[in-house]
Amino acid sequence: MKDTNAPQHASTALVVGGTGLIGSSLQKRLKPDHFDPVWLLTRRPQPKSQSHLHWVNTDFTTWPDASAMDLQGGTLFCTLGTTLKKAGSREAFVALDRDLVVNTAHWARDLGVRTCLFVSSLGADPQSRQLYLRTKGEAEQELIALGFDRLVVMRPSLLLGHRNEFRLGERLGAAFGAMLRPALSGPLLKYRPVQADQVAAAMVAAASKPGPAIDIWESGRISQFRSE
Repeated sequence: MKDTNAPQHASTALVVGGTGLIGSSLQKRLKPDHFDPVWLLTRRPQPKSQSHLHWVNTDFTTWPDASAMDLQGGTLFCTLGTTLKKAGSREAFVALDRDLVVNTAHWARDLGVRTCLFVSSLGADPQSRQLYLRTKGEAEQELIALGFDRLVVMRPSLLLGHRNEFRLGERLGAAFGAMLRPALSGPLLKYRPVQADQVAAAMVAAASKPGPAIDIWESGRISQFRSE
């Protein structure tokens, strides 16, 4: 990889996971002065495309016709992610959080996408004994191997924001994190819960300015990026 500058004018963007917690905020922040058009891949039918946002339905087993997308030199925003409970099995979880992420990135790279931004997790490690962190770490490794000109990895801590489904663990973690927030400073800042919209904002900021070829954003940096 080599260092590259982020887009200085409107660039094509491809969003995968645009209906999730972070993706929903992300699509609102991809303004046409920096990203136009924006293509959003989704399994579920969405409202008609409007302005610079264009929805493309796919089952992710066969890829949509990309002839009209013109992704050469574009940017991929990948916010795919699920939970073991929702996936139903360890195999299904890995198939989405690692395999689908990497396969999508591979497809996008072959179509000319040069920059990839991926939402991973704090503590991601391909050697971890914990399935979630190991899977995220493996996905990071495989994305690096694809050789994008620039790869930005977001590693948020516990995500805050409104979800359509109830997640008890996140509710308890958010409450506990709020109590500990004053103590989570300095080297512990990265453990603070972070708003999903803040992650989306940091992704857009990272994609819109120069940066290193492999750029890792931990939670503390995500929450403070405006001061950089």
